[in-house]
Amino acid sequence: MKKLMLFLLALLPIVANAQQKLSVDQVKSQWQARNLKVEVERPNILQLVQTFQNAFPTYSGGELIKFSKSKTPYENNDKIVDLRNGYVLYSEDDPDSDNDEQMQACVWRRSNGHSLFAVNLHRFSNEIDVTCFYDYNPQTKTLSPDKSLSQFFTPSFPGYNYRVFLPQHGKNVEIKEVFGYLTITHTYSWDGMRPVNPQTSIERFDSYQATFAEKVFFADEHPLTKYAMIDVDKDGFPELWLSSDDDSYQAVFAVKLTMDYVGGQDDRTTLSFYKGAVCTSGHCGAGCMSAIYRTVKESAYGSTLMDIQEYDNSKDDFGPSQFTLDGEEISESKGEAFVRKLGGEITFQPRWKNL
Repeated sequence: MKKLMLFLLALLPIVANAQQKLSVDQVKSQWQARNLKVEVERPNILQLVQTFQNAFPTYSGGELIKFSKSKTPYENNDKIVDLRNGYVLYSEDDPDSDNDEQMQACVWRRSNGHSLFAVNLHRFSNEIDVTCFYDYNPQTKTLSPDKSLSQFFTPSFPGYNYRVFLPQHGKNVEIKEVFGYLTITHTYSWDGMRPVNPQTSIERFDSYQATFAEKVFFADEHPLTKYAMIDVDKDGFPELWLSSDDDSYQAVFAVKLTMDYVGGQDDRTTLSFYKGAVCTSGHCGAGCMSAIYRTVKESAYGSTLMDIQEYDNSKDDFGPSQFTLDGEEISESKGEAFVRKLGGEITFQPRWKNL
């Protein structure tokens, strides 16, 4: 019994130390509340990280400090200590570890004589990403939270995850959002004081525009210059909505598994939304009107219902609807039932971002 008690007492410091580690969520909620005192003159990036780690101890921060003190330091994609460029990174590369965190940190010189210090923490499982920005005042040797940068990035789709990549070389910050097949990159430049003016690009954007050009007239004269993310089928995963500057040309794509065009508009047609569906309606040629309903299910292209009406000269009006569902003719009653099931038209309020 005595040996067991001694063993348990020996474990107490280990348990206490483990309990002191903060999660990424905890750091996110706490980092803006405290100024941090730096104990050395002219601190390098590691000394700034050590100051942060003393105040907000994390698993990845502790491992980074241990790695920096190792006798055989090395640099690869998982562990980097670059004092010259003011950049460090530690990423957990043990597949059996429960501590799947990554820490990055870098420092910029500000034009006012101060420095901007940034720490990024990313958790891979149940993803969360937080970037903590501090102004370093060399006169007072104090790191003060730069709260003006606490919300410097607004995700394209609320609640969805993203990754921040701090610069090792150069000064630009990159943020990547991945929505299945779709990758959106935001590149922030440095203005002497902070990351600013994000330039946004979509991976394989030429393919999106080329696919849209196959469906419309004069697409080259109306390039798609902005985007929004919307959830057509309300499953929590967004679809991509592209538009020209004047909103006259628009295209919607399902992007979870691949790039699927599901609807759009040009100078002949109009785009509208229904419950789980996108509709393209308007002229389909001389004396022809159409409404094409494409459904989205589980963030993928579903079925296509086509409603075509041809002009009847004898009646001086359009004739009855001719319906096809996924290329097969169906009765008017079945076609109308399909449309009724979609309900009334839905209006989205997109948050447009420029490309």
